[in-house]
Amino acid sequence: MDVEQVITELYGLRPDQFVAARDAYAAQARREREAAAARQIAALRKPTLALWAVGLFARARPADARALVQLGSRLRTAHRELDGAQLRTLSHEQHRVIGALAHDTAHMAREAGERISDSVLRAIEEIFRALLVDEDAGRLWLEGRLTNTPKAPVGFEGVAPAPGAVPSSPPAAPRTRPAPSGPPPAPARDAAAERRAREHERRLHAARQAVSETRAAYEQAQAELTEAAAVLERAQDEAAAARDELHAVQLRVDAAQKAADAARSRHDRAATASRKADRAAKSATRRLQEAEPRAG
Repeated sequence: MDVEQVITELYGLRPDQFVAARDAYAAQARREREAAAARQIAALRKPTLALWAVGLFARARPADARALVQLGSRLRTAHRELDGAQLRTLSHEQHRVIGALAHDTAHMAREAGERISDSVLRAIEEIFRALLVDEDAGRLWLEGRLTNTPKAPVGFEGVAPAPGAVPSSPPAAPRTRPAPSGPPPAPARDAAAERRAREHERRLHAARQAVSETRAAYEQAQAELTEAAAVLERAQDEAAAARDELHAVQLRVDAAQKAADAARSRHDRAATASRKADRAAKSATRRLQEAEPRAG
């Protein structure tokens, strides 16, 4: 069984169709003795309405979906290079694009028969923001295999600046050059400021790294919890199936017992009738033998 194809198909269904289709595929994989595929499919979670809606958008308008992912790539590049001017330009574009795409996504979902409330619309916007930051989630989204709602970090906390990147400064306003009033600043002060800036950047990078590791640990724990829940669900399903099978076997045993009792009763009646017939035959034979001398 092609699990990736199954995932793409399942997350293209409407949310109210997801669970039945997932369970059917998991059962099919178990019948085909593909235990790993069955576990992976059974662990899939029903998509939220917002997650389903953004998946619908990606399938209906792939070019616009790729454009959003490319905007995320440009934003990450600007962040790594500490390009303030580019970040300001792209951030403005980000807000405009996300607003428009969220509106279009909600419209498409409503046309598909789903009710999109204001809270769901906000959730759609949050997913689009997360897709700008999370490169892996963006790739899965384009492939139709985004199975969990991505969590958007605060800013771009998972994207570390490139080594040696220096924050760009906005151009200074022209001003008149003041007349020299004293000796030029000492080079030592500039070097100290540079050292402080590097130390600040080092600490900022370390803090971002710690946040990223904490988030990874949380996501791992969440994945393990999801897997444990899936295992429990499968065990409950198997227990229910075993109970059903036991009940069916008990019904067959009861039916066989009733049939055996009926056959035994018929056998007893036939044996009784046979004995009566045998006694009657013997009695008739005896009477016949007794009657023959008298007839002679």
